[in-house]
Amino acid sequence: MFSLDNVIENIVGNGRYQIFICLCFSALGISSSYMNTASVFIAAMPDSRCRIEPYDNITAYPNINETEITKLFIPVNDITKKPDRCQRYAFNASCKDIRDSTCLFGTNTGNEMQTVQCDAGYKYDRSSFEETIVTEWDLVCDKVGISFLATSLNYAGLLVGSLMGGLVADRFGRIAVLRVSSILSLIVTCGISLSPNVYVYTALRFLASVTYFPMIESGFVYMIELSRKKWRTVIGLWYNAIFGIFSMSLSVLALIWRHWRSLQIAKSIVGFVPFIILGWLVSESPRWLFGHNKQAQSKQVCEVIAKRNKTQLSEEVWQATVDEFNKFKKVKGSKESPLRAMYRLPCTRFLTLCNMFVWMVTSMVYFGLLLNVGNLPGGVYLNHALGALMEFAACVVAIFAIRKVGFSKCTSSSLYTASLSCLLSTVVLQLGNGQQVFETLSIVLAMIGRFAASLAFAVLYVHTVEMFPTVGRSTALGLSSMSARFGSIFTPFTVQLHLTIPWLTPETSQTLQIQSYQCCLKMSRKVTPIISTVE
Repeated sequence: MFSLDNVIENIVGNGRYQIFICLCFSALGISSSYMNTASVFIAAMPDSRCRIEPYDNITAYPNINETEITKLFIPVNDITKKPDRCQRYAFNASCKDIRDSTCLFGTNTGNEMQTVQCDAGYKYDRSSFEETIVTEWDLVCDKVGISFLATSLNYAGLLVGSLMGGLVADRFGRIAVLRVSSILSLIVTCGISLSPNVYVYTALRFLASVTYFPMIESGFVYMIELSRKKWRTVIGLWYNAIFGIFSMSLSVLALIWRHWRSLQIAKSIVGFVPFIILGWLVSESPRWLFGHNKQAQSKQVCEVIAKRNKTQLSEEVWQATVDEFNKFKKVKGSKESPLRAMYRLPCTRFLTLCNMFVWMVTSMVYFGLLLNVGNLPGGVYLNHALGALMEFAACVVAIFAIRKVGFSKCTSSSLYTASLSCLLSTVVLQLGNGQQVFETLSIVLAMIGRFAASLAFAVLYVHTVEMFPTVGRSTALGLSSMSARFGSIFTPFTVQLHLTIPWLTPETSQTLQIQSYQCCLKMSRKVTPIISTVE
């Protein structure tokens, strides 16, 4: 089993260059967090009601306030127990006095009052947002599915990008893919802010996800490949912790730029410009170069790294590594694709399929909790920031949890906790009837769920990279990420369904956890060197 670990250990020296690389590439969590969580703000659905003309005209009726209009003209929804978003009472619009109920509604009262669909547009609560795609294009009522479809297609783009990104990074190199992907991502994401309608917006979001995810995958793999074996777990978890930190920063950006177009431009510049610059400051991965028969270039990169670490590459260590690699070339001289290599052997085939399923279930639980933050009691900015804080805490806890209980138990237990917390949060909120103590408890349970789901994701990222060989590592990570996108694609619709059938989503999640747990039991955690070939 061939590995370049001996060379990496030999050139670490004081480790300053590796620390620099890890700090820079872990900051890719900025792009990842902004792209994955932006829908919470950009596609936010504030409280709304039917626009009541002419009484919503402040100039004509300056003495009528929002509370009076809502109480008089808007029925209460039987499910949400809030003013209905899509219906109003039929009334006589010629009445000049809004307090004359007989003139407005005739003799009908209570359940006898006729309701009709909104026919004069919608009135939105703009206390939190100046403009979102929902308020700009009226994506409510009969158009509400379009907003969730846009989010779903965003994750569909991640599916395509995750698979494509792994393949191209294994074929063309980690840094080459990083450079191209970061430039394309900046162009497309800035273009989203110019969308004239929701259909162009949806298409561009799909394309942005396809172009950005290869940058994330190649950068993460590059960071792991340059790290020492004993640092890998901590570095991988630190990468996920950065995701949580910068998710909190998105709340700050959203508070500053409350119009979705301005927020889109701001997050694009912050999320991609630094990595366009970074891509031209670093060399290609020596592991990738070596695995693709470019030993001379690989040696040159290793010598540069050693020099920056105030040490030298040992010629004996390098030659021993070359000899070991040549033995594998003699055993298997034919070249095959990373994807075929991953599925040729029963062991790697089984690990890949199990890993893909666990990723899918984890993604469904995680993104369900993330996207539902706007439906929790309290402010969306604070709830999102608290959820991001839970992600950061989960990554810190994961460092110790993996060593104490191992990969399988850590993943399965955290997934069960996330699912159960989600279910309990829903039950508490439904039974609370708007009482403050129940709403607070619901938020606490949701945050516990976010913590547990983030813990599972953090462990999976690190373990996936460690399980598979260099020639197929990006492909394996890409396949796992692809399966996670299948879960995330359906998540927006489960959030929409949660508004009408609150218990169904948590129950479905619980069922999937049982199957995921069985897979985790068979994927026992083994700490091994990062290998370079499938054999």
